[in-house]
Amino acid sequence: MLRLKFLLILLYSCGLQWCIGQTVKVMSYNIHHGADREETDRLHEMGSFIKNSGADIIALQEVDSVCTRTKGVDQMKILAAITGMHYAFVRHYAYQGGAYGMGILSRYPILNIRNKRLTLLKGTKSSSTAMIVADIVISKSKKVIMASAHFALDDSSRWVQAQEVVDYLRQEKMPVIFVGDLNAKPEAPEINYLKKYFVDTDTGNVFTFPAPRAERKIDYIFVKKSNLKRVKNYRVFINDLSDHLPVMADISLK
Repeated sequence: MLRLKFLLILLYSCGLQWCIGQTVKVMSYNIHHGADREETDRLHEMGSFIKNSGADIIALQEVDSVCTRTKGVDQMKILAAITGMHYAFVRHYAYQGGAYGMGILSRYPILNIRNKRLTLLKGTKSSSTAMIVADIVISKSKKVIMASAHFALDDSSRWVQAQEVVDYLRQEKMPVIFVGDLNAKPEAPEINYLKKYFVDTDTGNVFTFPAPRAERKIDYIFVKKSNLKRVKNYRVFINDLSDHLPVMADISLK
């Protein structure tokens, strides 16, 4: 009996969920600078949707920070206020008096925010774009790395970017979750390359773009192979708030 009590106390003190496998609800959402396909401002509706979705960590692509086209608002700050979450932002490049880039919302504290630059080979305003990478502090003894990218439209850049992502993330000791709008269908070479190192949490190749009647899958949630215990649930939310559909996976980590 004493041994049993000791074991229960030990499990509780180290965080019971992490001892038996933690489930984290992760979302990837291209918010199209807070606008729908008709360029109508839907940012506050997006915030309410995210809050009600139950997601723990949300990676956002196409985020504006004090840009003229979005009336000079800090979109991540607004979404954080609506959801009550921690937030982070990194820029792709300066845009219309502010910045255009990538964000993360999280129920858990966010530390060590990095802006890993990914190569762009053609048709761009600059020679690189951002991959946001951050440590998410789930508990005192457990962190995960959240990384999110928005791959280029051209095949050659995407192939280089996929290799850069793998090279950067594969050596990490902490569990790694990689998500984003990768602008590539599941059969693309760059996606197959990523699958050598990561598990795609969607096994059904559910379409995500364009919203609301999607015709192809280009949005992904990946987990590093050595870190994944199982995917408990994967879903694509059907709405018209952006030009992309948000995707979410319930991930059980080792």
